[in-house]
Amino acid sequence: MPPRTNQVTISMEQIVARRPRVGVTDIFHRNVSRRGVLAKLYVLLFGTPHLGTFANGIYLRRTIRRMTPSFVLDAGCGDGTLAFYMASRFPKARVLGVDIGEQGMHTSESTLDICARVHRSLALDNLEFRQLDLRQLDAREEFDFAYSFDVLEHIAENRQVLQNIYRALMRGGLLLLRIPARNQRRILSRRFTSEHERWAQIEHVGQHYEMDSLQADLKQIGYEVLSAEYTMGNWGRLSFELSEAMQYYRVPQALQMLGMPALKALRFVDTHAAIRGGDGLLVLCRK
Repeated sequence: MPPRTNQVTISMEQIVARRPRVGVTDIFHRNVSRRGVLAKLYVLLFGTPHLGTFANGIYLRRTIRRMTPSFVLDAGCGDGTLAFYMASRFPKARVLGVDIGEQGMHTSESTLDICARVHRSLALDNLEFRQLDLRQLDAREEFDFAYSFDVLEHIAENRQVLQNIYRALMRGGLLLLRIPARNQRRILSRRFTSEHERWAQIEHVGQHYEMDSLQADLKQIGYEVLSAEYTMGNWGRLSFELSEAMQYYRVPQALQMLGMPALKALRFVDTHAAIRGGDGLLVLCRK
């Protein structure tokens, strides 16, 4: 008779496969698995503890509400969280997640290593992952929907990437894009976010857009901008800085997880607020 923990794991995999939700694939991540069943139950109940993924999932679900795509491109899929959701949400559509596959915050595992491991547990036949630098994307008129969340700020030549995605879209295809604005505000003490700012100075080589310059580039490439809005207003920024403050003070992770629902509530309010100016840019456009 198999151990009880294996029975719980199998039931969780079945729940994730049958009920597509953004972020629940975190239960397959090693940093969650090594904390046992309670950590997995936390993710199933409250979703991903990553605030950015939580907010991006809301923007994505809002966009696809009346959509039935046939071929989807996740441009910069990272650990595949959104790609797994899209493949589960649209079982008749093909979903391709592409990423450069760096290790980054995932220590010894690359992002694509995580995708492959999760894919072995969630065997979605309509989902494929490829290692690809978006600057070398050469597809032509293949996709009817593409999205890219918090990716282009890592690529200095991001206008070239936008051109590549434009070429890869079918006529009438949609692109949903989210990128941090060039200028970032601060609410709490700077010391809480100083480590993130040092990291961003190295990693965010393409964080040079504001709303007007981003729309101008999109229109010059040929996109029709359907909607453009700011994200990360005061509530979103506060949730981020409070999260960073807990890490600054080395609050035990268990206590951080207890506080996460409140931080996600702040981010939820932010995603539904009318923001006049914020730290993020969200644009939906059409070829």
